[in-house]
Amino acid sequence: MLFLYPQQQIKMECEWKPDEQGLQQILQLLKESQSPDTSTQRSVQQRLEQLNQYPDFNNYLIFVLTKLKSEDEPTRSLSGLILKNNVKAHYQNFPNGVSDFIKSECLQNIGDSSPLIRATVGDIGLKY
Repeated sequence: MLFLYPQQQIKMECEWKPDEQGLQQILQLLKESQSPDTSTQRSVQQRLEQLNQYPDFNNYLIFVLTKLKSEDEPTRSLSGLILKNNVKAHYQNFPNGVSDFIKSECLQNIGDSSPLIRATVGDIGLKY
């Protein structure tokens, strides 16, 4: 059971912290999405579509991309790719706290030591 709440009020960027259990579930989902198995990928896609109903799901994605430097680059980059697609498709529906948090994190991480993460952060920033 994922611990994201559709009606939860989004906090400002300096206050937002992920729920640890929800974060672990999203990390597991990101890792599963890298599976070559098509049924696993379909299942992941359905779960991602469900998660897009939660206002703070995008906060989790930017958190994985920018804060979890101990995670492998493909997982972090995939989180950013999903976020980029969400920004492109749903930006107008993001609560202000979410869009502000994403913008702030992108600006703070444009100089990440990883070229892949820098490129991903830059791509997200260009969508704004």
